[in-house]
Amino acid sequence: MAQWRIKEISDLTGVSVRTLHHYDQVGLLRPSVRASNGYRWYSEQDLATLQQIIALKFFGFGLEQIKTMLQQKLSIREHLCAQKQMLANQAEHLRQSEDALDVVLQRCATSQSLDWNDLVTLIERYRMSEDMKKTWAGKLNDEQFKQYLELRQELPKEFKVYDEAVELINSGTLGDPEGPDGQRMVKIFEDLSHKMKNLGGRLRILNADLLRSAKEGKLSQFPMTPEGGVWVAKASLAYHLKRCNDSYQDIVQNLSADPEGPVGKRIAAEWRNHVSEAFTGMPRDLGVGLMLWQEMGRQQAALKKQTTPISYEEQIKGIYVPLYFNPEAMAWIEKALNKY
Repeated sequence: MAQWRIKEISDLTGVSVRTLHHYDQVGLLRPSVRASNGYRWYSEQDLATLQQIIALKFFGFGLEQIKTMLQQKLSIREHLCAQKQMLANQAEHLRQSEDALDVVLQRCATSQSLDWNDLVTLIERYRMSEDMKKTWAGKLNDEQFKQYLELRQELPKEFKVYDEAVELINSGTLGDPEGPDGQRMVKIFEDLSHKMKNLGGRLRILNADLLRSAKEGKLSQFPMTPEGGVWVAKASLAYHLKRCNDSYQDIVQNLSADPEGPVGKRIAAEWRNHVSEAFTGMPRDLGVGLMLWQEMGRQQAALKKQTTPISYEEQIKGIYVPLYFNPEAMAWIEKALNKY
């Protein structure tokens, strides 16, 4: 069986004598063979252990970690997998740091001094960009991603609320969309739309571009899952139908009041407010026109699928607006809206 002195094992492995002495002192690797003259030699098993130490050090493990792994005979593979992930994270951090430095150096190319407040802001924006690339937004093209990031930077608090609401909806833990949970979520989105009004046309342009990309098959992922989207659609319909029905009941209960008086003014204001809320983020006339266009398209598609004639009675049953069947209430709200 082969044996080596410390100098020989050093020459064989490239590990310095000083390092081998250190391994001996800390109890990581001690020569296991003792000769009659008192000298200690390294055995073949010691060489194999040293080779393991060399490999594990190369992969970034510390001496204490290596000592524990060797003494407890832990699964080396599990540790290597964990170390691989850690090194990958470090590599990603270094890449991000390099990219952030490029941005900073470009910004201060004409100046010898740095504004540290600006520097911190740049780093925060860069980190936001990197975080967003790991979400659905990472599927956007460069121009779309840039526009989306700019909008988020302008209204960070509002988008934070939006992200939290979407995450909750996607989790599938909310209750009936037509119940309190649905009403609460719709109200959150309504409030956010009001706060995002200053984004105006920019948000509409981006949304239109995203819809066009989705229609062309270039974008298949959005913040909300398909299941979440159906849940929100049901919640929104229930919310707005309730408001419509509440308005109708308010009108019916006040038919004896003057539609051009204070009561008419209040109900007309609530009516218009609801219409405006339904088209938050765009001019009302534009929203109404788009809704009519979409509804006519749906009716046309439904008629094309209809292979047998529908009786007049069945057509009447398909009208869900009770106001149509109450001429007195219709005339009352028309007067109020004309006046106010």
